[in-house]
Amino acid sequence: MIYPVIGVPLTGRGILNSYMQYKYTRCLKRAGAFVRILAPETGEEAVLKALSQCAGFLFPGGPDIRPELYGQSPQITCKKPDPARDDFELRLLVAALKARRPILCIGRGMQLLNVAFGGTLVQELKGKQEYPHQDFFNRYSATHPIELDPDSLVSRVLGTDAVTVNSLHHQAADIIGEGLWIAADSPEGFPEALEIDDYPFCIAVQWHPEYMAAGVPIQQRLFAALVEACR
Repeated sequence: MIYPVIGVPLTGRGILNSYMQYKYTRCLKRAGAFVRILAPETGEEAVLKALSQCAGFLFPGGPDIRPELYGQSPQITCKKPDPARDDFELRLLVAALKARRPILCIGRGMQLLNVAFGGTLVQELKGKQEYPHQDFFNRYSATHPIELDPDSLVSRVLGTDAVTVNSLHHQAADIIGEGLWIAADSPEGFPEALEIDDYPFCIAVQWHPEYMAAGVPIQQRLFAALVEACR
């Protein structure tokens, strides 16, 4: 499989979502993958079709996950969710995990992974952060440091146990789901990467390497590693 097919859920309609989708697609294509955009659909047929067509999956950033999925009521700071996307991506993620497909989760995707394993989210970081974590205007730049567990897959892929990253989130993983572990964290202690015990390839990162990859080659390694795992 020289050019593996990697499935990426549709980030949404409109110019901004098309721009976001392009960033993921560009990084995957640069790493040598074909990309299949997966529109949210109901029923299991869509999930089975995606599994039959795709060697691996990238779960992208996007809107807040509805708090009911992790046993909480929405706080006033919780932004409008996309229930159709929540439901489709959760079903797809669970199926991909059962099939042990290579997976890269980014931003919301990392939070989705935590929810899928029974974890919870902090609905608002404001007032708890040392560095600004929702900094869209500096998305192409490294804005705060993180530390990586030297025994983690993400550390091996990036070739370092410390890196500076961008930050586009106002929520974060809180209680970590059973079977997951924190592979990197921010200076405040917010999880910045999650991994799964005894899984062939799954990296979940809270930052957004798709914006940094063109100017910071180390970030492109995450996409290259996903593609290589799919091969």
